[in-house]
Amino acid sequence: MGIVPSYTEEAEDSARELIAAINSRLQEQNLPLYFEPDESPDVYVDDVFGRSELDHHSASRFVELAEIAEEHNPSRHHLAILANPYRAVFLPQDFSEPFETGYEEEIFGDLLEVWAGSAAKLLEELTELAPHLGIPLENGILTDNVAVKINEFELLTEDDDGELSEDERTAWLALYEGARLAVENKVALSIAG
Repeated sequence: MGIVPSYTEEAEDSARELIAAINSRLQEQNLPLYFEPDESPDVYVDDVFGRSELDHHSASRFVELAEIAEEHNPSRHHLAILANPYRAVFLPQDFSEPFETGYEEEIFGDLLEVWAGSAAKLLEELTELAPHLGIPLENGILTDNVAVKINEFELLTEDDDGELSEDERTAWLALYEGARLAVENKVALSIAG
């Protein structure tokens, strides 16, 4: 959680440059600026990230999930992941469209721009995506019981074939919990792969 903690100590200046670039773009759009808290919130309970036992996935898993989201609801905040699955930021502010930050990082020899989206909008998108992954929600909210089942790769409904259990659903849960915790704690979710 947070942008600075997603970088190594040696690269904290880069994190601060990214925050400055984000704030420049937010200011251009007359949106509230992002202020990184002095300390990241402790979002782990018994070594579990929110309710996700798998708090990380490979960038390719997040891309696959974003591509599924794109099929069902194009041109939204998951595009930040598609644009750069190795570094994307979801801010606690609520705004309508993801944006290029103007900040680039070299990844595997290529310069890739870091995109920023809204954690609140990402959470909405993930909630809309849940039925397409066979994830039951109660009044649009993930229950603890379903989160446990996802973590344990259990079938979620009677007609569930389990095909999405290990990769798509666990990636969904990690992002869902990250977006939820970002909004609750007013801190950015930074995906670094």
